[in-house]
Amino acid sequence: MRHSWKKLLVAVFVLLLVATGCSSGTSGGDGGSGDGKVNLRVLVWGNGPAELKGEEEIYAQFMEDHPEINVDLVSAPYDKVMEKFVSMTAGGDQPDVIWMQPIYFAEFAEKGMFMDLGPMLEEEGLTADDWLPKAFEMGQYDDTQYALPRDIITHHIVYNKDMFDAAGVEYPQADWTWDDLLEKAQQLTIEEGDRTSQYGFSSYYWKEALYQNGTVPFNRDGTEVLIDSPEAIEAIEWVADLSLEHGVAPTPTENQGMGDLFLAGKAAMAFAGPWNWRAYDEEGKFAWDIQEVPAGQAGNKSELLGLPVSIGADTENPEAAWTLLKWLTHGGGQDIQSDIVGAYPTVPRAQENFSNGTYAPDNVEAVHIAMEENTVLPPLFVKQAEVENMIQPVMDQIMAGKVTPAEALPELADKMRAELGIE
Repeated sequence: MRHSWKKLLVAVFVLLLVATGCSSGTSGGDGGSGDGKVNLRVLVWGNGPAELKGEEEIYAQFMEDHPEINVDLVSAPYDKVMEKFVSMTAGGDQPDVIWMQPIYFAEFAEKGMFMDLGPMLEEEGLTADDWLPKAFEMGQYDDTQYALPRDIITHHIVYNKDMFDAAGVEYPQADWTWDDLLEKAQQLTIEEGDRTSQYGFSSYYWKEALYQNGTVPFNRDGTEVLIDSPEAIEAIEWVADLSLEHGVAPTPTENQGMGDLFLAGKAAMAFAGPWNWRAYDEEGKFAWDIQEVPAGQAGNKSELLGLPVSIGADTENPEAAWTLLKWLTHGGGQDIQSDIVGAYPTVPRAQENFSNGTYAPDNVEAVHIAMEENTVLPPLFVKQAEVENMIQPVMDQIMAGKVTPAEALPELADKMRAELGIE
């Protein structure tokens, strides 16, 4: 998921709310409209109408299926939306349904900001078996179900087939490794004088390298910090060396202001997700396909990403909110979201829709294999946002060659242990 220093402000804001005793209050408005319909407000992220167009189509279909319920989308940019949720809740104006960023999920669940979905699931006879493996767990905290998964996905590698063909390089195969990626990236990097005109790889995600090497920044419940383990140090060294030693990927400084190098035709490979496919198909001036991430010591592992959706604890319309949530995460919404917004479904019956989506690449099967065999659940604990935001500045220093992983990661780990109260 995305990380920025701005998220630390949200975590601090949450702590201030608790310290000052701000109550959730009650939801603003009477939850009804003049035409007798129930009004629901759904908090989502997006930068303006263009980004929200697909979501509006999905919710329009819900309203057609359920004419007794009206849905209004309340939006904010990704890095501001959780702050908006906190401020709306503190002001007694909590939205009914909320898109949750997983990094904040445990923090807000601990504060009692979500409705317990257990009774409604029991009444419907729904269990974890009704969703894909691990999807149901993304909405659990402290043995309570506070969210259901609208979609789940993991990263894959996208590659420019034209660049591979021009260089006579074999396309990435399902069993490829870090060594294979480096070899291909070296063959695909083009230098002209003192500048690189084509990189073999865009920017390698350091967190994904940890998963591929059999480790994580923290264990699932945040009781162990593992960012300084030998496997982590090895993984981060490998990522840094792509730029600093091998020159097949740009350094953070070189990458500044360059935008999407892969889409611009300046990198042969990159991390991607289904949210990128439409742009590659419509804007990219090249043939492309995908493959699973390469294997480190632990194999082709990658982080399970997802969109947990919760019902606000203060909603005045819990039945209508549940109707919407169930439709989005288990009902008709699952059958249409793949084609509209490229979202990977969380129920087995809708997987074929994803494969047949308008922008699905030839090797879309790689996504299904990764989802079935190679995803790893990310950490989930209170204060997660605060300690995760301590990592990126250190990674920036490492990737710029100012410090080594062996020097910086143990010091970082000790600071995080102190923050979490781990001896």
